[in-house]
Amino acid sequence: MLLLTCLTLLADAPADFYVAPAGRDAWSGTLPAPNAAGTDGPFATPARAQQAVRALRAAAPQRATPVTVLLRGGVYELAAPLLLDPRDGGSAASPTVWAAYPGEQPVLSGGTRLRGWRVEGGRWKLQLPAGQRFAQLTVNGQRRYRPRFPKGRYLTVAKELPPTPANEGQGWDRLGFAKGQLDPALAAPDVEVVAFHEWTCTRIPLKSITEGVLTLTRPTGTPYWIGLQQGRRFLLDNVGAALSEPGEWYLSPTGELTYLPLPGEDPATTEVVAPRLTELLQVRGDAAAGLPVAHLALRGLTLAHTNYVLPPDGRSFPQAEADLPAALNARALVDSQIEDCTFEHLAGWGLDLAGGCQRDTIRGCTFADLGAGGLKIGLMGAAPTAVEQCGWHTITQNTLAHGGRLHPAGIGVWIGHSPYNEITQNDIYDFYYTGISVGWTWGYGVSQAHHNTIADNHVWLIGQGVLSDMGGIYTLGLHDGTEIRHNLFHDIDAYTYGGWGIYFDEGTSRILAEDNLVYRTKTGGFHQHYGRDNVVRNNIFAYAKVQQLQRTRSEEHRSFTFEQNIVLWNEGPLLGSNWRDPEHFVLRRNLYWHTAGTPFDFAGHTLPAWQAKGQDLESVVADPLFVGPEQGDYSLQPGSPAARIGFRPFPLTGWGRTTPGGEAARRAVPAAWPPPTAVEVSKVALDEDFELVAVGGKCPGGQTNEDAKVTTATCRVTAETAASGQHSLKFSDQPGQQNPWDPHLVFNPGYRDGVLEASFDLRLLPGAVFQHEWRDWTVTPYLVGPSLQVKDGQLTANGRALRAVPSGVWLHCELVCPWGAGQPGTWTLRLSLPGEPAQEWPDLPCDKRCRTLSFFGFIAHAETATGFYLDNLKLRQR
Repeated sequence: MLLLTCLTLLADAPADFYVAPAGRDAWSGTLPAPNAAGTDGPFATPARAQQAVRALRAAAPQRATPVTVLLRGGVYELAAPLLLDPRDGGSAASPTVWAAYPGEQPVLSGGTRLRGWRVEGGRWKLQLPAGQRFAQLTVNGQRRYRPRFPKGRYLTVAKELPPTPANEGQGWDRLGFAKGQLDPALAAPDVEVVAFHEWTCTRIPLKSITEGVLTLTRPTGTPYWIGLQQGRRFLLDNVGAALSEPGEWYLSPTGELTYLPLPGEDPATTEVVAPRLTELLQVRGDAAAGLPVAHLALRGLTLAHTNYVLPPDGRSFPQAEADLPAALNARALVDSQIEDCTFEHLAGWGLDLAGGCQRDTIRGCTFADLGAGGLKIGLMGAAPTAVEQCGWHTITQNTLAHGGRLHPAGIGVWIGHSPYNEITQNDIYDFYYTGISVGWTWGYGVSQAHHNTIADNHVWLIGQGVLSDMGGIYTLGLHDGTEIRHNLFHDIDAYTYGGWGIYFDEGTSRILAEDNLVYRTKTGGFHQHYGRDNVVRNNIFAYAKVQQLQRTRSEEHRSFTFEQNIVLWNEGPLLGSNWRDPEHFVLRRNLYWHTAGTPFDFAGHTLPAWQAKGQDLESVVADPLFVGPEQGDYSLQPGSPAARIGFRPFPLTGWGRTTPGGEAARRAVPAAWPPPTAVEVSKVALDEDFELVAVGGKCPGGQTNEDAKVTTATCRVTAETAASGQHSLKFSDQPGQQNPWDPHLVFNPGYRDGVLEASFDLRLLPGAVFQHEWRDWTVTPYLVGPSLQVKDGQLTANGRALRAVPSGVWLHCELVCPWGAGQPGTWTLRLSLPGEPAQEWPDLPCDKRCRTLSFFGFIAHAETATGFYLDNLKLRQR
């Protein structure tokens, strides 16, 4: 409170020191402007003012009033990050204050304004010093992007390829692309390949483009979720040969910068800033040694223009871009305030409160035009001592917007191992991954992310179809005492799966989510992957697309209690994924309504049958009587049945930032990544003959599922036999497997329409049970398209007996199915056996409601030692 009082008196009290672009470091720094004689005035640099503050503190250690530095408006191009250590702090009675001069806007810049352009054929060119590299450029206060290929859309991996021999077992270092998609002339040493995975991206230098094969300089990594599987999106960035559109720029390896101006831009007056520094302010206390930086206040400052240069071996980080630097990076900053500051035009994060930072307040700040995310709080590992923890912070009335412009998985507010934080009344929008992320423990291990309050925030325009597996708020690990209360989450969209409003992932436990409004999400208003003893109470969930509520993993404890909530929707089922074990979750006293008034089920059960299992007791199916939900008005009309479930109406106001500010976020920031519809999809989803896969390897492009304990029950490439070439894929069944459907192989082609054609060669061993099936897994229960099975030597199609087939010989199967909305729900099978004419069965029935081909699978279903071989797998859209 004393610090806040000191700050409010700044406008009425003279500062101890002043800094101005027109100042001189040889002057006293005690005047706000040069005197008439030009013999004294403000300092020229913040570094000189820092020296003066230290000298003043040393001369007056018992000072009981603030020490204040006021910065006049203008740009201060920092030669190096300003490093603040314990000498630069203050005390409760005498805080050290760095603030903007009243009514002015000082900018601490890590960049350099570029001048001296020459114009050649309408292109601006400038030779830069050797070794100067950067990945972003700001022109008249707006981000400009490097040239990409293709323009405004993504390419997709046409074929998953095994790694080069030098990188065997280290992940993916090459991919197959469709004929004509990439010209080898695009390849250059400075081209970067940006691959979009589920919830993250990799950015790795290009090594080569040959006929149908793109090779990286290093592998992406071994986890499946950063693989280059078939169908994954990618694009090329920093492609000099693709420089063609106004607003693009390219910095050649020789240091020549070329910029294509927008209409009306003049090289003599246009402000072009190239970043140099990766960090602008560094606060370095030592919590373990008892030497924090204490009672420091920053007010009204702008931190802008940080740099990022891709390391020679590229970048691959598992989640949230949490390792990237921030413009202001703090260690052991305590009892301090950052108020009304702006963080913009950054290559990484805005602010990082890390180990030992405690009891800080971030108020009224704006984070905009961010290469990664806005604000990081805490560590990626648990702090060893209480004093080295980061926490007890207040984050309120801030705007965090336009993130992920260089690194798409950046987050608005990221909380790692950090307790007792209050994240309240913030606006968070226009990010490509998650709005707020809390926790950094996968499972039930030690977590210091507890007793956090996430309240009254407005989070929207998240995901935007660029990444997947995200939420308006995302949590993981143990969270005793954490509350998610009275937030507004809406317009959250994933590329494939996982655009949720409230997302409890990876062991999330003991969180209360209450009085939240969640609407227009893709995969559900609420999802819990796994965790225990969470409570979701008195929320409104509306208008999710794929399903409304989702639960994934079953465990031997209570997952959550879902009570007194209102769920409103107009498409998709109510419950998605896994609700098979009702003894391990509780749904009760909820109000459900499908706006069409059509009947719906509860995980395949009628409401009475569901209630007989102990679920949704006292729940109601009725129109909640919202005033105008399609227009965003979720107030209840008189007579609403919500009262019957004990629903307590909560204020539909007070979300987000209510104080002035945020102007930087209102300036236009160009979108960084193409929309989800701009995908150049290869019509060929699968073309695999296994000749490039080593014996013993798994099938590229698909998900291979094998029993972990029965190690001889496998699905692996073999040289024992082949329909063509030398290799095929062998499914080996064995008794004693936990799942009778293992081993099995699944592809997710993602086709939504068109005539689909598939073919494969099959060789059965005696006693084999073979199944091939197409499914739409975007709904629960899933829908079945074409389905083939061979059991006891008999071939059946969607349950219809067709004929006997022999073992020990290669059969060739061809399937053709019109797929998607408006199709008749029939398909054709053509079978060829050695020495026989081909046989065809048209108009075989399947479920005409199928929309997305999300499961294209081969299953070994025997419970004895047998199996089968596959070769020449193909799937394409006609």
